[in-house]
Amino acid sequence: MSSKISFILRLDRPQTDGSVQIIFQFALNSENRFRYNTGKYVPLKKEWQHLTNEKILETLPEFRYAIYAWDRAKNRLNKTASYSEKINHYIINLEKKANDIILKYELLNKPLTLETFKSQFLRTTSHESFYDYFIKELTERRKHHLSEYTVKNYKSVVTKVENFRPRLLLGDIDHKFLVEFEGYMKAPIAERGLGNNDVTVHKSLKILRTLILIAIKNGDFLEEAYPFKDFKLKEVDAELTSRDFLEPEDLAVLERMYAEYEGLDKPQENYSISDWNKRSEMGLLSPGEYKTLERFLFCCYTGLRFRDMTSLNRQTHIFSKFVTNPQTNERINREYIEMPMHKVKRQVVIPLIDKAKQIIDKNNNGDIVFSKMTNQKVNEHLKKIQAKAKLDKYLTFHVARHSFATICFIYGIPERVGQKLLGHKNRKFTEIYTHLSHGKLFYEMDKFNKNINLLDIPNEEAEDKNKIIDLLPQLENLSPEKLEQIKSLIKLLG
Repeated sequence: MSSKISFILRLDRPQTDGSVQIIFQFALNSENRFRYNTGKYVPLKKEWQHLTNEKILETLPEFRYAIYAWDRAKNRLNKTASYSEKINHYIINLEKKANDIILKYELLNKPLTLETFKSQFLRTTSHESFYDYFIKELTERRKHHLSEYTVKNYKSVVTKVENFRPRLLLGDIDHKFLVEFEGYMKAPIAERGLGNNDVTVHKSLKILRTLILIAIKNGDFLEEAYPFKDFKLKEVDAELTSRDFLEPEDLAVLERMYAEYEGLDKPQENYSISDWNKRSEMGLLSPGEYKTLERFLFCCYTGLRFRDMTSLNRQTHIFSKFVTNPQTNERINREYIEMPMHKVKRQVVIPLIDKAKQIIDKNNNGDIVFSKMTNQKVNEHLKKIQAKAKLDKYLTFHVARHSFATICFIYGIPERVGQKLLGHKNRKFTEIYTHLSHGKLFYEMDKFNKNINLLDIPNEEAEDKNKIIDLLPQLENLSPEKLEQIKSLIKLLG
């Protein structure tokens, strides 16, 4: 076999510091060649580092190699070059990988085509499992670079992949795997799939794409083997149903429950199980459920996420200022929240409505507005609140955020303003909240009904009558004989 492995320098494209990229080349013959950009660079020799790129390119190509810290005979960096040991080790691994492919096909006595070599060469050779690699990446290497929320979402997808294909190697993520993994997520649970909806599948694939890009940046996954290059992710709009938000009348039910809360008639430690059961049967909230409802309503009034709400601090997040009403020119002191949203790290300003201020004033227990409650306990409380309120809604704190956005829309707050209040950077993320509630539909159709009834619909009889009235002045000038003739004609025509 006449194949040849070599490393060449991209001498025609020096970087700003004068360094040039190392190119791996595999050639079956003079016509069939495969080149791979290693992403590694060779610096100028110390004595030539004063040269500008223009001067470098003026040097004849056959002499240009001499100014770089590169040994052409050995295909290695000179030891005097920075990071030479690390880059040379990388080159050695590439050579070994290429030679192993050539040897494999020689032993199999099969012809090695350029496409076959390229496919085999670009396959990542990491022997570490996908699961182990990214659990280590998320819990150790990137521990202080990613938020807790992001790590949780990334781990969820890593676990999905592990459940679908246990002990999958990092290098086995290819286009075929993506197609199969997508099918697994979409397949019904009865068919041993996950039964995920399109939005969840799309989010999972986006996270998987991000994970692969992390591995590429780490140098542990070849960029040319990037599986999402030919696997297009279709944008999916999250369509909300009426169960995903509260109408104003639903919110009124919860507000009434909050206002009519009956506290305990004796110390909590003196309550027996039967006492608690009796309160529950009467539809009364427990102290914990009352606290959760208070927080839920506050998020309905402000649009804050659960985590942002729990970190709300009087000293650092709640302010007041005088603002001028543009219609009356009256200056009023208004309170507002200004804080960075934990999920997107973007500052948000939310003017406080009266009901939100009342909750803040009531929880005057120090700088932290709301005492800590675990997510698990809060979700338990929301289920019980939903049952006691007899609402046909699945209450979550994200439903509170959806409710805030929807009610803003119902009451005519412009979409652009809603986008600012929610802390969204892109309009498309706000659009998913501006779905029409049933009340808004009827209200808007009332406008249609009112205006269409005011339309002046043409009446043929009235038009004919008006035409006759217009002729009267002319009839007055006719002779009695002519008038009699016209009367006879009218009788004839009926």
